[in-house]
Amino acid sequence: MHHFFVDKSEIIGDEIKLYGDNFHHLQKVLRGKIGEEIIISDGDAVDYHCKIKGYGDDCALLSVSFLEEMHELKTRLILLQALPKGEKMELIIQKAVELGVTEIIPLESENCIVQLKGEKAEKKRKRWQSIAEAAAKQSKRSIIPEVLPVTTWKEAFSTLKDAEMKLLPYENERGVGFTKEVLQQAEELGGKAGSKIVLCIGPEGGFSIQEVEEAKKEGFLPISLGKRILRTETAAIAALSLLMMHLEFAENKEAE
Repeated sequence: MHHFFVDKSEIIGDEIKLYGDNFHHLQKVLRGKIGEEIIISDGDAVDYHCKIKGYGDDCALLSVSFLEEMHELKTRLILLQALPKGEKMELIIQKAVELGVTEIIPLESENCIVQLKGEKAEKKRKRWQSIAEAAAKQSKRSIIPEVLPVTTWKEAFSTLKDAEMKLLPYENERGVGFTKEVLQQAEELGGKAGSKIVLCIGPEGGFSIQEVEEAKKEGFLPISLGKRILRTETAAIAALSLLMMHLEFAENKEAE
């Protein structure tokens, strides 16, 4: 089923009007037929199950059938991702959005091979934001997660200081027993709307000992993802998958 994000001004009672690129894409590219069902999101966690009612000269007219079930986690899940080389960041962003993150913050780290500054950094950010939007549509997200500008450790510490939990998978951390305990603590946060969990993933060369020590002073908890060394993109996907499932479990318990 096709999925579009619209401005709230386009939603009027039980009718929604699609303008601009959305209108053109639905009519000319997708060739949407009268009566066809589509999903519309207002970008603020509300989804509408609609039918195509007709086409005007500059818009498509939709009728709202019912509100979709909530697709978002109650907890804000933030990925602080050290810049990887090549196109790995595109894969990480795509999968992170599918797994429920609300924000992605690219991080400058000591062992990062890639350096992004000025116009080049902004061009990359816009590219990454478009990937986040496409992934949000594909995975039936109710919001489009934001890709923030590249940040330093110091800036990240300031931005994320109010998070209830901050996790840092670290290859020198041993034993998954503590990781299990931390995930159970995360599950307790899962039923609290607006709670915030930060996951920090290192670059190909990992975080330096100094970076880990500084992060620990700022409340980050080093955890293990197992006995094997994971690539940066694998670590992000593995850790987010674990967090997402525990948060979903918590919300399901609350609903019972």
